[in-house]
Amino acid sequence: MTTPTAPTTATVAPPRARFAKAYAAHLRSESRLLSREGAALVFGAVLPLAAIVVMSAIPAAREPLADFGGLPVVRTYQPTILLFATSVLGLTVMPAILGGYRQAGILRRLRTTPASPATLLAALFTVVAAVGLLVGALIVAIPALAGAGLPTHLGWFALAGLLSLLAFLALGTVLAAVVGSPQVAAGLGNVVAALMWFSAGLWLPRQLFPDWLVTLTDLVPGGAAAQAMLDATVGVQPSWQPFVVLAAWTVAGALVAVRTFRWE
Repeated sequence: MTTPTAPTTATVAPPRARFAKAYAAHLRSESRLLSREGAALVFGAVLPLAAIVVMSAIPAAREPLADFGGLPVVRTYQPTILLFATSVLGLTVMPAILGGYRQAGILRRLRTTPASPATLLAALFTVVAAVGLLVGALIVAIPALAGAGLPTHLGWFALAGLLSLLAFLALGTVLAAVVGSPQVAAGLGNVVAALMWFSAGLWLPRQLFPDWLVTLTDLVPGGAAAQAMLDATVGVQPSWQPFVVLAAWTVAGALVAVRTFRWE
């Protein structure tokens, strides 16, 4: 007579644990790989930081002016400079880096591993976002240390800046996922970034936009982020709409990027 034995089951990590493990591995890998792509990140960080440093070093730019609602010049340009930084990092640096990985065959080699698009994109997203957060913090801190003060509603300003960074990163990831050439992806990113700058009022103040154009640009990340940060700067309580718009673009972009991701 044989003694029945309990059935054995293979130990399989739950999906969430597998994702976390793969994400951590990709995060370490992306951090190392990005150290070799310093030129791209320098472009996305040095230009806006140089602009804010130069403006903060000018005494007249730190003094309140009646023409600017009692705000220093450097603080009125703070939202524009931050928006420039987040859009460059998200829309040109992100596609260039991920496209470069594909062109160099790094993504093709990863395809032979248990890696998934979600973990790879999430890791790269995190690393570039960390650089963006550091740059954004410096853009806020440098004028304050120079004596120009902080945005009136600092919390809302920071939230708008964070969401703009995430939205631009999501859009840049979509470009990188669907466009094979890093040069073409970065070029398209520049075009999209220019449209975002226009919607933010970089070349023509939003106050001069016709009503229909204001309504239209409020529905894209550039216009939504600019309006929220400007309101926070001058002390006006931002409405909920810009934050919903930015969050919606972030989620939609991330989902599209994962679904359209190509290894080669």
